[in-house]
Amino acid sequence: MRHRRNGHRRPIPRRVKIIALLVLIVAGAFWWGWRQYFRAHSKWVPASGGIFTESTVGSLQNLNPLAPRHTLLDRDLHQLLYEGLLRHNPLTGLVEENLATFRMADDAKTYFITLKDSARFSNGDPVTIDDVIFTYEQVIQNPNFSNEILRGAFEYISIDVVDEKTLAFYLPEPNVFFPSLLTQPILHRASFRNALIEEITDSSFPGNKKPVGAGPFVLQNIIPEDSGRFRIFLERNPYYFRGKPFLKQLVLYVYPNFDHLKIEHTWTTMYSKLPERELERFQASLFDEYAAREYVLPRFVGVFFNLDSPAVQNPGLREALEMAVDKDRILKNEIGWNRIDSIFFFENVESWHERNFPAARLTLRDNGFRYNEERDIRLFDGKPVQLKMITSTQPPVYSRFAQNMRQTWEQELEISVQLEVLNPIEFQQALAERNYDLVLFGQNFSENFDSLSTWHSSQSGKLNLANLTQEEIDALIDDVRLSGAQSDLFELNKKLTELVPAFILATPQYHLLVDRDLLGFSGTFGKIRTHAERFYNVHEWHFYQKRDWDWDRDASKFFGFFHWLFSQI
Repeated sequence: MRHRRNGHRRPIPRRVKIIALLVLIVAGAFWWGWRQYFRAHSKWVPASGGIFTESTVGSLQNLNPLAPRHTLLDRDLHQLLYEGLLRHNPLTGLVEENLATFRMADDAKTYFITLKDSARFSNGDPVTIDDVIFTYEQVIQNPNFSNEILRGAFEYISIDVVDEKTLAFYLPEPNVFFPSLLTQPILHRASFRNALIEEITDSSFPGNKKPVGAGPFVLQNIIPEDSGRFRIFLERNPYYFRGKPFLKQLVLYVYPNFDHLKIEHTWTTMYSKLPERELERFQASLFDEYAAREYVLPRFVGVFFNLDSPAVQNPGLREALEMAVDKDRILKNEIGWNRIDSIFFFENVESWHERNFPAARLTLRDNGFRYNEERDIRLFDGKPVQLKMITSTQPPVYSRFAQNMRQTWEQELEISVQLEVLNPIEFQQALAERNYDLVLFGQNFSENFDSLSTWHSSQSGKLNLANLTQEEIDALIDDVRLSGAQSDLFELNKKLTELVPAFILATPQYHLLVDRDLLGFSGTFGKIRTHAERFYNVHEWHFYQKRDWDWDRDASKFFGFFHWLFSQI
């Protein structure tokens, strides 16, 4: 039996210690070098984690995005839960590929749509041709589909299956704005199996209570609380075709009105749908921890002349009334409005308006108008000029705009204007009957990408509030729809400016308050088509970052390290 001598271990040879020390030094140097090498060839990238919260105002009505009536909050959820074949990019203003790629044929009347292999619903099911056919042919084109506007947009469009991934949409005539119609959310066909068309858009139908979409988030739960408040919980969609969102969860705190939000809100990541008159005061109450982001929507308020009315058929009268509008004075005390002069301001087409009372009076004289003996009213062809102008009580600012204009016209041009401020029901009836010479009203193209329809003769008595029916204008609109060229749009704008079927006053201002710690958000804002489009690219929003290799995937990091190391010597 062996025994330890004197109870001690055998000492480690000196050369072993030296070798071990050298190994540690080399390993430490390698570790330090590799770390420096990584820092030199890496970048900060978004990291997963965190919960996004938002305080907003609204109510829920229908989670089916194709239903005829929605609230603004409904549309917010549609944006988060669903995706269309194509989508609008607010950064470029263009319609781009989404669940599918698209190609226009040489005849400019046929569009080929090809589904991406990565397109999946939130339950993992692939988005198939059957889902697309169900959405567009069996629902939207169904004669009993209750959304008349959407059904009308696809009334003369036929659809054919090309192969298991590709569809062809055939248009009756060229229209470069057609791709915007393909931004409609795609429904999950299996969620509506054997459902009647009336049930598909019924808010109480099971497929609409727990919707399955292809959007970046999935509805988790809706929890009612006191005083009409409720919370909406959404979790990220692991099958989202653009990549799993970085935010783990999204929670909306919904209040019945801003007064409730102002008093009861928690400190959330974002505040939306805030009244402009309250914005500055509310932002100050948050101790400047939030940044205000302004955005513009495709909507405006203006005055439309009823060209079927003999009272305003003289273009000189319309031109004089337009020249006598002092936009800056009208908007001076109205918070939350931006002055605009162009009908197509959202398409970056500019016009020029200058208030000029003497020129307006001269224009009236040159077009056959004169005063009567009392000099209190103008005459044309010996008949007094008496104009009827209508507007709505909602929103109240419309009546203030209209009263300001009437006062100016009567003082500067001595033209008598009978102003009627009607409640919404009476106003809609007067619109339908075209019972006005002038109407001050707002136009909203958030859901209608084709703003040209406002001026086309086919929409006279409908969207065309001016009842403009002129072949030259229709031809110019057809040219724009065919080419999409900015030069054609400028020509159309020029002709409309000469005709003066309407003049535009202002577009509303909108703001969000956003926590400065939210990353990946600020670059998505500017011009958006709807309030809901604030969630554009929400899958890229994040709170955290990490370093990752900024390196060509096909290159070797190991050999690259030694090349870098020797370059440092």
